[in-house]
Amino acid sequence: MKKVTKFLSVLLSGAVLLSAVNSVAATPEQPQAQTKQQKKDAKEPTTRPDAVIFKIHDIEPVLEDGVVKGCNYMITLYNRTSINFRTFTINLNWPDKVDERFKFDRYVESILGVEEAEKQYALFSKEEATKPVQTSVTVNAFGADKQISLRSYMDNEKCYLMLSDAQFTVSPCDIARNMDTIGSFGVNAEENNCSSLFQFVSTENPEYFGEFKNISATEEAAQSESAESRELSDIDVIINKIVENLGTSDKTLTNIY
Repeated sequence: MKKVTKFLSVLLSGAVLLSAVNSVAATPEQPQAQTKQQKKDAKEPTTRPDAVIFKIHDIEPVLEDGVVKGCNYMITLYNRTSINFRTFTINLNWPDKVDERFKFDRYVESILGVEEAEKQYALFSKEEATKPVQTSVTVNAFGADKQISLRSYMDNEKCYLMLSDAQFTVSPCDIARNMDTIGSFGVNAEENNCSSLFQFVSTENPEYFGEFKNISATEEAAQSESAESRELSDIDVIINKIVENLGTSDKTLTNIY
């Protein structure tokens, strides 16, 4: 910005480059307006500045005799709050939609026949219910503005579901009692559930694929955009000053001649 300002200040002594400068200054306005509108319409998911954000990643199926028996995975958490946690347990649950394929609808009946389809359906209905796709992770001594990654295991073969959005609760939860800020986060120090302080980041959120930071990617982009706007405003001030000085110089030359 200092280099741009210095360059434009030099132009105060001449009028030759005025039209070019005005053209350059005007060009970014339309694309910039379009970009802002596009960002506004996109409404990309973002992360809260006052939450413990966390994600599940590096998922590896565990094989036994060539059959998937479970899933190793990593969980990364970043504490954006000012709260210190003694311990908490995150209970995760992924809705299992895979068994929808076993529904006996009219198409199956048309292939097997109604009588045979009923027999097969009866066999399936006697099978044991599938294991819930869920896991729990316990974290100890997790302070404010800290990040941690832990390796854990889920006793279920449906590892692929862990990439989708999850339902979760955080309980039990033990918060340091000497924190004066607990009430401001909507959590009572005596409560054993602090789910409201946490936010799960799934693969549907662009921030899943980057490093967790102290502010969300959306806020970071907004700050960068604000800084750019201030720079453009400074340039406009200098250009207006150039035009003003050129007008004064023109009057002086007219009086001389």
